Amino acid sequence: MPSLVQQLSAHRQFTALRTVVQCKAKATALREGPAVSDGPGAAWVAFLCPAHSKGLPEWPAAQTHAAQDSMPCGTVLDFRPAEQLLRSHADLWLTTLTGVRPETYGGVWSDVLDQADRVLRERLEPGVDADEDGPLPGFLTMLWLARRSAAEDDLMQAVTALGYCETISKDLLPRPDADLAPQ
Repeated sequence: MPSLVQQLSAHRQFTALRTVVQCKAKATALREGPAVSDGPGAAWVAFLCPAHSKGLPEWPAAQTHAAQDSMPCGTVLDFRPAEQLLRSHADLWLTTLTGVRPETYGGVWSDVLDQADRVLRERLEPGVDADEDGPLPGFLTMLWLARRSAAEDDLMQAVTALGYCETISKDLLPRPDADLAPQ
């Protein structure tokens, strides 16, 4: 019998593995995203602990199930196409972090990511070596990979690099979910 995740995904391959919450707890709930527009199955499934299962308004769920798999809280299996994933990254953290809006660049993702890179590079202090400790240099490296991939029209590879950026962005953005983290 297929697992709940297999059923919800309609046996499709996932297109992105994301970490949307920093939490050390194990998931007890599986949030099912809305149905995908291009076929059967959920757009994404998120594994969440009790503290986070109802506290993520930016990830509206179609339904919540008891988790059957042992995944860390905040893990998301995403089944959406690249363009929708890029939009999701922009909506959830990239625009907040950089102020760059995709619609300003007509949805041309290489231009969006180039401008985001410019904004973030301006935040680096003059004379700071790219090998310095801290999240921004590593973030910029992965953003560079995303920019290069988008310029080559390899949007799935850009999404992969942005997944890493999304995880690092948790250290660059204010943490509104800090009060939800298990103690």
